[in-house]
Amino acid sequence: MVIASGLAIMAALNLLMLQYHYDVWTNPKVGFWSAFYNRFELSGFDPFTYITVSKWRPLYVLERHPLLAAMMWPLAELNSWMKSEWNINCAIFIIAAVWTVLGTLSWVLMYRILRRITMLCATKSLLLTAWFFSFSHIMLVTFTPDHMSITLPLLLLTVYLAGKAVMERRAMPLWQSLPLLFLATGVTTTNMVKVGLADLFTQWGRRPLPRIIRHFAVYLLPLALIFGAYVYQTRTTQAEETRSNNELMRKKADKDKTFARRWKHDKAELKRNRQQQLIHFSFVTNTEHHVDRWPSVVENIFGEGFILHERHTLEDANRKRPPLVRYGHWWFYGCECVLLALFAAGVWCGRRSRLVWMTMSMFLFDMLLHVGLNFANADVYIMTAHWAFAIPIAVAYLLKAVERRPRLNMAVLCAILFLTVFLWAHNLKLTVEHIIHI
Repeated sequence: MVIASGLAIMAALNLLMLQYHYDVWTNPKVGFWSAFYNRFELSGFDPFTYITVSKWRPLYVLERHPLLAAMMWPLAELNSWMKSEWNINCAIFIIAAVWTVLGTLSWVLMYRILRRITMLCATKSLLLTAWFFSFSHIMLVTFTPDHMSITLPLLLLTVYLAGKAVMERRAMPLWQSLPLLFLATGVTTTNMVKVGLADLFTQWGRRPLPRIIRHFAVYLLPLALIFGAYVYQTRTTQAEETRSNNELMRKKADKDKTFARRWKHDKAELKRNRQQQLIHFSFVTNTEHHVDRWPSVVENIFGEGFILHERHTLEDANRKRPPLVRYGHWWFYGCECVLLALFAAGVWCGRRSRLVWMTMSMFLFDMLLHVGLNFANADVYIMTAHWAFAIPIAVAYLLKAVERRPRLNMAVLCAILFLTVFLWAHNLKLTVEHIIHI
């Protein structure tokens, strides 16, 4: 039942995504970059995966996603063969199929974390799983062609395996942590920290410190492989992509003076933007010191990440969406407060659980990045999949704590059920309107 329900939901969402500019993307009359980049606008996610699978190009920023382009290469080869057979660009179909599997895997993993590790009953575990996927930017990553869709199941698998190790009072074995470290870091570099934290929580206090240090020293092996792949790509495919792109821009600028002025202006704007950063490394960008943190926490991190705004719905903050958009009615803020109250109560009830503090350490790491450093502040909500799993896991301990208090138990369950139905209805309605009517 759990797998079937998850598969049905993920398949339906990915079928919905296939309606988005179907004719343009399956039979483009222009280059793949123009066909996808100029028409794709979904909250701030980028269409690089669609473009890469349509015709393989190393478009991802290597410092952040060192192996992601290589992971997309088999799908690009499959699409190349399908195009030759059927004379149609099948990138959106391939991504829909793979993303349906990844989304279903995430659904099942979240359910199993709740059912087998927090030991919540089946009905409540399924309710919390449905609640988790009603969060706007969890729902979106199950069908949007973005690396978050790969990160989510990898992080949930990390939490599940580490949680089992914690339950059984043993350390997470290297044959589990090393492949997770390699894959998760290859998708997004900061995932290295999440895997390391999960591994550390299974060992701390159960192994002597020298042995823990030796254990983590082995992490240098997969990290060295990733670094080697990074250097190789920088000198080969990435260098060729940069050279080709610069040559194309120069030729276009020579023919079009308006484009030449815009290109010069964009480069100057990029330079000024980098000078405003808190940290001046290419690895960490968009750390604007001038963006107000508290309004972003309310409207973006715990707002848009969970409840879509009705104004500027799913627009891209790098294009025309303002950095901060406010809800038009008070009850949206009320729902946000209820969600945060459930989260805080769950953390308190699970304060003696290693699983809660493991996931909270991941959550706090992301809050350091997004609140402390203002990293990606304008569209921080697209990162929700990196940390939001901490919420249903914490709330599971709240449900366990109130089991013997019928009235309080019913109140908590009704609050979760209301939020689940409301978020699914509200977020899905706005998403369908955005995809179908654009």
